[in-house]
Amino acid sequence: MASGYILLLAKQPHEVRLLASLLGHSRYAVTIADTEEQAIAQAAQQPPFLIILAGDHQNWSYSLMRELRHCANAKYITLIALTDFHAPRWVPQEENPGFDGFLVNPISHEVLSSLVQSAHTRQVCCPVA
Repeated sequence: MASGYILLLAKQPHEVRLLASLLGHSRYAVTIADTEEQAIAQAAQQPPFLIILAGDHQNWSYSLMRELRHCANAKYITLIALTDFHAPRWVPQEENPGFDGFLVNPISHEVLSSLVQSAHTRQVCCPVA
């Protein structure tokens, strides 16, 4: 049985339907949070190995990013922003609100699989404080 899970957060459910479908082919469970509060509570209660926030990164609150970044640092969680191809917003590194990386939708199955395996390996191989 595989350990760990992936947490998706999208303010609009349609933003993660395809992503959730692609992730459904992996051996890891996927949990979808509809609100920032749900995501923070879920990540604190049972830390995932990967958190993907779908939508414009500027729409996420400072408190969400602070809480998720704190949890990610403590538990070696990979924190990724996913944006649409027609509206990618790249930010200078010094303005990055705390993401480990940015992806553009649509994302290929190969890229997603690589991300999932890398995130899982990172958490498994790093000692938990």
